[in-house]
Amino acid sequence: MMPGIWLSALLVYLGFGWVYAVYLVIKLSVIMGAHSSVRWDAALYRIKWLSPLMWVIERTISTPSTHSMHHGRHKDDGVTHYKGNFGNLLFFWDVLFGSAKISRQYPQEFGVENLPEISAAEQLVWPLVRTKGVDTARPEKA
Repeated sequence: MMPGIWLSALLVYLGFGWVYAVYLVIKLSVIMGAHSSVRWDAALYRIKWLSPLMWVIERTISTPSTHSMHHGRHKDDGVTHYKGNFGNLLFFWDVLFGSAKISRQYPQEFGVENLPEISAAEQLVWPLVRTKGVDTARPEKA
């Protein structure tokens, strides 16, 4: 239902567009930081005196470690947690509702388990581009 979008529209309508502008900068910074291939949190985990601060940060916002676990490909790798770590701004919601997993590790592979390999073009513009001989709309059951 994405309440952030509805709340943002209401704020702009009520004349609080400046609040939305600040929110947007913060939200996009955290989302890009969590989805980035730069593991900025790994460097901070290694600094011992930052440990209490990182404990708070990783339970408040999405970090590359916590959010990449959500995008891991193989559940049996011990890191992947695709049934949790949903938050893309406030990881606190995952902590509050019990869907959080924090390990400070990163999955080796990203994607969806048991799906056939497809091209980047197919991922971006399906159904205009399809892999020959593979029905991606109905993958075979394993």
